[in-house]
Amino acid sequence: MPCLALVLEFHHPLPAPGRDAGPDWAAAGVEVDWPLLRALDGFAERAGDASITLAVSPSWTALAADPTARTLMRRELERRVQQGRADRGLLRFFAAARGGDALDLLRRWNASGAIDVIPTTATHTWLPSLASDPIVARAQVGLAARDHARRFEARPSGVWLPFLGYPPGLESAMAEQGLRSFGVAADVFLRGTILPPGRTLAPMVTPSGVAAFAVSPQPAAQALDPHSGYGQDPRYADPDHAPRAAFDHARHFFDRWVEQAEALPPGAEAPAEPIAVAAISAHDLARAWPRGGGDAWLGRLLELLAGAESARVSSLDRYLSRNPTGPLGRPGVSVGGVLAARPGGSDLFDRCRAATDLMTFAIERRRGLNGPERENVAEMLRCLLRAQQVDWTYPVQGRIEPDVGLRRGGEHLARFYELAAALMAGRCEGIRRPRGPAFLPDLDLDVAAGG
Repeated sequence: MPCLALVLEFHHPLPAPGRDAGPDWAAAGVEVDWPLLRALDGFAERAGDASITLAVSPSWTALAADPTARTLMRRELERRVQQGRADRGLLRFFAAARGGDALDLLRRWNASGAIDVIPTTATHTWLPSLASDPIVARAQVGLAARDHARRFEARPSGVWLPFLGYPPGLESAMAEQGLRSFGVAADVFLRGTILPPGRTLAPMVTPSGVAAFAVSPQPAAQALDPHSGYGQDPRYADPDHAPRAAFDHARHFFDRWVEQAEALPPGAEAPAEPIAVAAISAHDLARAWPRGGGDAWLGRLLELLAGAESARVSSLDRYLSRNPTGPLGRPGVSVGGVLAARPGGSDLFDRCRAATDLMTFAIERRRGLNGPERENVAEMLRCLLRAQQVDWTYPVQGRIEPDVGLRRGGEHLARFYELAAALMAGRCEGIRRPRGPAFLPDLDLDVAAGG
């Protein structure tokens, strides 16, 4: 029996430096996140032996944990309900979740085993352009894993790479944190050090012991195409016909997915348990269903997964528990197009790499620093990680324009150098974190150093 593995990703860009969460966070929560959380809650209650993987970014968890951001979300939801633009049942679900505590929901699901919650890397960046430096690789992976463990009271089983961007060797940083798995695009998987016997229908095990899964673009890419996907069906605009449209499309997606898991490529050897991994981001759903209905489609799909008889439905971690061995190899490097070299035509990544040299110098001398100096270096690292963000390419409400995203990156680098100057001058007392959501609040320099 083949295995279907769904990875659903939640991410939202942090606000500008020193700013609180804004209306884009509230709008995304009301239109995207909380409707999907309600669908996931229904799955967790009836999952049985089925399980899925939920990847959440440290940026999203920082916003979800922030009291100011939560109040903003509640007010926006109440306002839309009063205007008849939001479902009153969604407001009741929000209130029942300890007043909108999304992280409490995720902790409960994670403990049940129905939904395996894992982090993305610390910030949404193009890792192949930056993670060749050990400090950056350890910070992006290790700090995300530690932050996740603290917030969810459980060590994560794996990590999800932004944009599926993979640089060979990054798995060493994963192994240091006890992470078991990650995903890469199917073409990158097949361009690695070996051609796996089962092609993309089984993971390969890297030299560090971390498993790499192939993520096929189909059936998700076709289904979620914002121009020709399921969301373009006019039935979604009619409340009487939308439920039937969601069911039809969920069934079509499920059937194509099973066919993919059962289709053995010519010359391939059948794995003991073939697996087909589908990855969907919450904002892909919002973009693909401009008139709404993405949450209804996902809810129907989750119902099919919970009751599946033609395939086993499993998180990546559960699959590895049943299939702990695999061919030894390493995927190829992700190409990434223009994003890999000069995002937005800028030299942002060049400037981040230059700052990394100074960051490495400071971290190597961490043991000789006093308390304020260590906190100063920790804040330098937060700034460097946030400068690397290219999630302004995300299709969020109130889309961040490239020039705005690049300006924010420049502001983070400017603060990085201000903090570095204070450190070198021995004037770190009184330096405070800027206001806004607490991003990586318990940052441990030893993690970035590999200690």
